Amino acid sequence: MGLCAEANAQDARYNWSGSYVGVEGGYAGSSVRFDADFTRFQDTYHKDGFLGGLYAGHDWQFGNLVYGVVGDFDFVGLGDTEFGDSAAFTGGKGEAYTYDVDWVATARLRAGYAATDRLLAYATGGLAAGHFQATSYSGPVFFPTSVPASTSDFSGVKFGGVLGLGAEYALADKWSLKAEYLHYIFDEIEPGPGGTAGASFRPSLDTVKFGIAYRF
Repeated sequence: MGLCAEANAQDARYNWSGSYVGVEGGYAGSSVRFDADFTRFQDTYHKDGFLGGLYAGHDWQFGNLVYGVVGDFDFVGLGDTEFGDSAAFTGGKGEAYTYDVDWVATARLRAGYAATDRLLAYATGGLAAGHFQATSYSGPVFFPTSVPASTSDFSGVKFGGVLGLGAEYALADKWSLKAEYLHYIFDEIEPGPGGTAGASFRPSLDTVKFGIAYRF
């Protein structure tokens, strides 16, 4: 009887192997490192906001070790990060800049350890993509030479990498909760001709996400 009870207990252990889909949301902290050939505004600018979206993946379990693949897509709610001369935003002299990230997505590997029957701690990393908008405006200059105002804009997808840590807890056989920190770094954005000469934006993003998944 004792051996049967022990065998049944082992059979009842939670198994992380399988596919899952879920919804997630949480904090997003955007940072952008700005530089240009001649500027008074070379610095890193930060803005806080939120994000939310979907994720899906598949896990394989070997003893207490769990390996898997996961992907996600999140809309980011931050609004424009604006910096530069305040008068330039209304068409005056000087320089002005805006930056925003609309969405981010990742394709990652993850590897973890089942610390208890239903608690999984893991590290994760892989590829990231995001849709960004950036504007560089240079106001008119009348001395020593006359230079008209000009603007350059970027709107498109940039790629990069992502690393993070997380924990997941199995509520029941079909449901699990996760908490996850991710740090994203993306390729440099150069708006192109017009605006301030040599203007460049180097984006990064930090997120803390919470999610609930249905496991198949």
